[in-house]
Amino acid sequence: MVINDETKKIFKLALPLILQQMFTQILIWADTAMLGHVNSQFFSALANVFVPFDLVSSVLYAMCTGTTILVAQKIGAKDFDAARKYSEASYIGNSFFSLIAFSILFFGSKTIFTLMGIESPILEFSVSYVRIIAFVVLAIGITGTSTSILQGIGITKIIMVGGIVSNILNIILDWLLIFGVGPFPEMGIEGAALATTISNYVAIPIALIYIIKSKRIPFKVRLKNLIKFKAKIYKEVLIFGLPSGGEYLLWNIGCFVLLIYMNQLSADAPGIYNLVLSIEFLPIMIYTGFANAGLTLVGQKTGEENHKAALRVGSKCLNYAFIVCGIVAIFFVAIPGPILSCFTNDKEFVIKCVPYLRFLALILIPKSINNVIGPSIRALGDTNWMLYTQIFGTIFTCAFAYVLVFYTDLGVLSIFITFLADELIRGIINALRFFKGREVFGLKPFVKREN
Repeated sequence: MVINDETKKIFKLALPLILQQMFTQILIWADTAMLGHVNSQFFSALANVFVPFDLVSSVLYAMCTGTTILVAQKIGAKDFDAARKYSEASYIGNSFFSLIAFSILFFGSKTIFTLMGIESPILEFSVSYVRIIAFVVLAIGITGTSTSILQGIGITKIIMVGGIVSNILNIILDWLLIFGVGPFPEMGIEGAALATTISNYVAIPIALIYIIKSKRIPFKVRLKNLIKFKAKIYKEVLIFGLPSGGEYLLWNIGCFVLLIYMNQLSADAPGIYNLVLSIEFLPIMIYTGFANAGLTLVGQKTGEENHKAALRVGSKCLNYAFIVCGIVAIFFVAIPGPILSCFTNDKEFVIKCVPYLRFLALILIPKSINNVIGPSIRALGDTNWMLYTQIFGTIFTCAFAYVLVFYTDLGVLSIFITFLADELIRGIINALRFFKGREVFGLKPFVKREN
């Protein structure tokens, strides 16, 4: 098989991100496994924490996508001065939203969890965890912007280095602080939160210093300009970033509603949901590397006005995601028990989770379509499309799950059936949008097709 330059570029961008994300997933697994062997109730606490935490953090990172798209398009157009201005304006602008998100999590956590229907002792576990990990959100304005700039340029190795350093430190601190090794106190779930927070802050300077000092950056970012907020320039970043942020906000609101449903099903339901979906992060973290490669290269080809190449790159990235999902699905179906047993020694809990991990194999392919094609659609310059399909998805998910949860006897399975239906419907719509153009929906084509 001949590997052309385009394929090489995809893997050059994707592989460092995949390795970094795999290290991140190993960290999540280690974190989950350590806590699970201390107290299986921590699974439910983590499930409840990660809904509001992922909501605000994913929205913030999604808003940083505006920086990636504009930098990538300007790099493709060889307009390096504009790429520099967008980069510099993004640090202060994105940090402002991080401060708002931090305040909501830190000061409003108990109210949020109470509204979710969480009761003691899981309520106390959740509040203590999120008030520490909220400081990670405070730093996303800097870390997310740095990562977005590097992705827009097409440099991903330094992102991998920062991620690996952070994750190795996190695992070490988890062991020391969760169990109380040597002079360190035994902190349990609070120790896990503190370990995550410290390791994230240690990694902040790595990417930032690289952007300022490296000669591989095609424009000169000045430290003094990072503290000068240019609202007019940042407004353009928001035009691209806000729809992506809105999309992730809606998706997480849907998850939030589903978690409320699950808390009414049983005390174990959120824990089952959290454990099974945390395992799902393995294929997601891998194919997200290809999704980010597509975001960069489709954006750069769009800046070059090479629309055929943009579609070709997006298609290749999706094909690689399919291969990843197919391999992982085989393991989920064949050996669910041994996989789940890596995270808890509660055999009864493992037995409860087995059918849901197998069912998850059905969701992988349609979910990968949305996660890989979505960034490519944004990189073409249409940041609103995915927001529109997610509006439909959130309404559908909340309504469909409500019917299944409260009017059938399917229990937790109703949540996973809802996920499958939602991802499948949106996957078909989004694939048609990208590959066939907007004319399928009666709209003006975004690609000039040759006769």
